[in-house]
Amino acid sequence: MKKVCFFIVASLLFVTNSFAQQGKYGTYYDQRATLFEYLPVTSSDIIFLGNSLTDGCEWGELFGNPHIKNRGISGDVVMGIYDRITPILKGKPAKIFLMSGINDVSHDLTADSVVVMLRKLVIKIKTDSPKTKLYLQSLLPVNDEFTRFPKVHNKTQVIIDINKGIKLLAKEKGCTYIDLYSRLIAPGTQSLNKKYTNDGLHLLGPGYLIWKEVLKPYVK
Repeated sequence: MKKVCFFIVASLLFVTNSFAQQGKYGTYYDQRATLFEYLPVTSSDIIFLGNSLTDGCEWGELFGNPHIKNRGISGDVVMGIYDRITPILKGKPAKIFLMSGINDVSHDLTADSVVVMLRKLVIKIKTDSPKTKLYLQSLLPVNDEFTRFPKVHNKTQVIIDINKGIKLLAKEKGCTYIDLYSRLIAPGTQSLNKKYTNDGLHLLGPGYLIWKEVLKPYVK
């Protein structure tokens, strides 16, 4: 009996410690977010802020600009960005390019709830660093011909509705809305063009080149 009790207690402690080590948003989030706390941000910097789509690009190299800093974290959600943005805003960066929401969609959140959280994030940025130019990027399209990410591949209408909300939010809060969605869909569809992706969600190199072309006037 004592052995059984010991095993149960040990198992519970293991599960508890595992959750503690993983943190609220996961182990990779903690690894990146705690690193970002020690990497300086200055008023000359341009911050790319988001999830795996942002994390997956070498933005400084792509634009040939050493002032661009990548603050993307794969798997991040809107409130994850909210919870880690303070060290960024302390540096009063010149510009922030924000894209967030697709992972919230994968958690079955409604378009309205995602936009409400984005509004909270935008208000924090505008309040804590009012001179920072904030660019709200649309969510990208997805392609349901792929099967790797089933929780987002069938959410095209939700994505479209979120983008409408982001556009209105940008107007309401004096930000710049950037439409990437329409530049990455296949002609005559609402699907991510297959020449820009190999999993229906993330981008290949040519997709990032399109992204760069859209952002080029704003980065300058």
